Amino acid sequence: MHLFGGNGKNGKHSASGHGSGGSERREYRDEIYDDYSDAAVSERDEYSPYDIDDDMEYDRRYRARQQRYASRQAAQERSHERRFASDDIVSREERRASRPKWPRRLAVTFGVLAVIIVGAFALYRSWATAPTTEQGGLNDYGTPAPEETGVAAVAPESQASHRDGVYTFLVSGIDVVGYHNDTNLVGMFDTVEGKLNIVSLPRDMLVNVNLNIKKINQPYAAAKNNGQDATQALLDTVSDILGYEVDMYAFINIEAAAEIVDAIGGVYFDIPFDMDWDAPDQDLYIHIKAGPQTLDGENFVNAMRFRMSNDGSHSYAGGDIERIEFQQELLMALARQLLQIGNVLNIGEIYSAVMDNTETNVSIGNIAYLLEQFMKLSSEDITFQTIPNRMDGMINGLNYVMPIIDEWLVMLNDYLNPFDQEITESNINMISYIEGEWTMTQGYIAGGEESFAYFG
Repeated sequence: MHLFGGNGKNGKHSASGHGSGGSERREYRDEIYDDYSDAAVSERDEYSPYDIDDDMEYDRRYRARQQRYASRQAAQERSHERRFASDDIVSREERRASRPKWPRRLAVTFGVLAVIIVGAFALYRSWATAPTTEQGGLNDYGTPAPEETGVAAVAPESQASHRDGVYTFLVSGIDVVGYHNDTNLVGMFDTVEGKLNIVSLPRDMLVNVNLNIKKINQPYAAAKNNGQDATQALLDTVSDILGYEVDMYAFINIEAAAEIVDAIGGVYFDIPFDMDWDAPDQDLYIHIKAGPQTLDGENFVNAMRFRMSNDGSHSYAGGDIERIEFQQELLMALARQLLQIGNVLNIGEIYSAVMDNTETNVSIGNIAYLLEQFMKLSSEDITFQTIPNRMDGMINGLNYVMPIIDEWLVMLNDYLNPFDQEITESNINMISYIEGEWTMTQGYIAGGEESFAYFG
């Protein structure tokens, strides 16, 4: 019979059971084990109704579990792994503080740069401006009344509309010694279609001007040497050939080309033969070896100006026309170099080189705009041509390049017409003398046929 009921050690009141008395008995038993000697325990055993050996084994395991638990708690506290409700917040802050600072700083730097770039681009867009276009339309001479002393007849203008985004220009290289415009390029830049067309006008080409030498390289020099408006004289002459007044012009001291070439780091080109020409009267001394090479500014200009070797071994068999073709190849190489994206950064140097040696109506904002549009082109979008001509023209013993007017009108409309209507003979004022026959689009020769100088 048990004193406290139940069925032994696993009963409700046993030391190993789960009743409420079990924990009290364990605490009591622990005190006895701690406070009394083995003898006292033995004496207690004699009167104890419990199974002491089983309880001791249970308590031993219990204390072992308590020790393991305490060890784990100590290990967690040492490794900061013991978690509380606030641990998540602390951990995020600690992780944020422990992260490297450079990604955030780099992001801030890029953000600042983005703001600067956007601002600079907005400033650039407000600064880079498209050139203005001439609004007068096509020339319409009607019944001309030639002036006795002027360069050309004044042409009333038609009401043709100028196409948007299309700009025309004249670039002339001026010889600073005699003020002759020995290089003349007329062109049309269509920024909508992405086309740049350039046509060369030979320096010896016959033009209808009231001078005794009626070559295109004479009006500017004649006006300059007589205190007249040389710029307008050349613009009027070119207007007669094109049928309209160009939007932009640049009369460049040929030395400016050297500075432009140097500004972009030179131009790579294959020189076809040794160029050795000394012309003391022009203060010109050219010595360039044949072969592929990077031409600096001086040699680029010298190659453009070369005409014949000192010993006659090399010259242009076709005269000025073949020289123009060679110049066009050089200019195409220059265009390819300019199209390299890195040269956008050289716009300041290019502009300085041009403006220091140029008379022009183009602003730096215009140049920035045109350069931006130009950089969108590929070399296939650029064409170089020469006005259709005959090189064998002769008047009073002086050689002239004779324009072939009907072929020129075809080229003019295909490549250089910025208007919404066709250019015809009524819009141009040109003359030509081929195989003893005169062609005059306006029915007269400025100054009369007898005004030509005689070179017997």
